[in-house]
Amino acid sequence: MNGFIVENGGLQSSIQDAGRRGFSDIGLTQSGAMDEMAFGYANLLVGNAFNTPAIEIAMGGASFKARSEMCIAICGANMQPTCNGHSIALWQTHLLRRGDVITFGFANEGQFAYIAVAGGFQTPFAYGSYSTSLKEGLGGLEGRKLKTGDLLHTFGNRCPVDRRKLERKFIPKYPDTITVRLVKGYQEAMFDTKAQETFFNSVYTFKGEGDRMGYRLSGEKVVPSSTGILSEPICYGAVQVPSHGEPIVLLKERQTIGGYPKIGSIIAVDCFKLAQLKAGGKVKFKEVSLKEAQRAMRAFYTFFKAQEA
Repeated sequence: MNGFIVENGGLQSSIQDAGRRGFSDIGLTQSGAMDEMAFGYANLLVGNAFNTPAIEIAMGGASFKARSEMCIAICGANMQPTCNGHSIALWQTHLLRRGDVITFGFANEGQFAYIAVAGGFQTPFAYGSYSTSLKEGLGGLEGRKLKTGDLLHTFGNRCPVDRRKLERKFIPKYPDTITVRLVKGYQEAMFDTKAQETFFNSVYTFKGEGDRMGYRLSGEKVVPSSTGILSEPICYGAVQVPSHGEPIVLLKERQTIGGYPKIGSIIAVDCFKLAQLKAGGKVKFKEVSLKEAQRAMRAFYTFFKAQEA
């Protein structure tokens, strides 16, 4: 059988694609890869379509044994991966042989790494996606994180004709301080001029309080005129401000509705960058127009779509 045996699932590893859409009306979260850029490059390198399911490793500590010859690429956080004890490079393809063991240390840059295998993983398809939703128990391996002894089957063992390596100019950096672009929403009126000035001129700290649902940031308090609203749908990247005045950025496994005021939403491509921020990292917010946000998103997905042609 083609695929991997999980020798160690690490802190939290799961099967993810770009997530499920169109089911929030029945309470299903989006889920999907926390960093779609690294996820997309991993699939691109092995010749897969953008949305092919891959393994997402959070923070590290995982290891996998090849059950057959296969072509893989590892992209994202630097977890010092090794093959049979020898270091292997990120952002390029590698040919594994039966019995090879891929081992990951713990991330010294970024938080999420992705293993894509040529042909993709065979995993349950639920509500329009292969993604594992840990919150709702959907997707790969009955909706749970990977554990020792799991078998991950793959489709074939084909490999691109040539070995592939991502050009250095395309490899993303995961700095300790990032600026994220935000489109203000209709609830901005609940934040007066002083509160908005404070928000956009402050530097917030991610202290590690977060998971796939969202990241809580610490810093200058921004208190809305009302501490609660009627519950309403929540989009990816929404920045809600509870009564304590510190922003929470909602990510891939966010709740589908909520009742805290939202100053706006971070554009998705910057949420991918935020997902890779390590504890202690700094975040600045920059207001952009809806048109600028749309251009950035269109450019991102158009690039990967063009590679499939």
